[in-house]
Amino acid sequence: MSRRAGSLLAVSLALAVFAIDQVSKRAVEGSMRLGESVVVLDGVIWLTYVKNPGGAFGILGDNQLVLLVGSFLALVVVFWMLLASPPSRLTALGCGLILGGATGNLFDRLAAGEVTDYLDLQFWPLRQWPIFNAADIAIVVGVTLLLATLLAPGKPNHPDREAR
Repeated sequence: MSRRAGSLLAVSLALAVFAIDQVSKRAVEGSMRLGESVVVLDGVIWLTYVKNPGGAFGILGDNQLVLLVGSFLALVVVFWMLLASPPSRLTALGCGLILGGATGNLFDRLAAGEVTDYLDLQFWPLRQWPIFNAADIAIVVGVTLLLATLLAPGKPNHPDREAR
């Protein structure tokens, strides 16, 4: 895939993820009270409206500067990955998901100093799992895709490739 095509795919996906993330957060904020929970599928998933001043799992809650700088650095690294060499389709998809998710959470952090979370898994073993949002899902799936491309056998960056 060419740099241009990969970048276009990644940016298009990032815009879609950002829109879905922001629309879903505003829908929760507009229809629920902070702390309120609504059953979506009993015993599986609830919507629980919370504000998260920290990063993933609430870490660094009192350190907004570190979270903002970390978010900007992540965006720079992802853009570099897209522009350094022609990306594979999976790399472009992973970068797009990370860009959209990171931008969605960064937007919230800049606008309100905290992120709106609402997806609450209620099944074993995840009953104590932190509440998250669509941006978080996109970031996790994006990172997983990038790791898969890095670790796939036969790829130029795979560790086994160097031993051959």
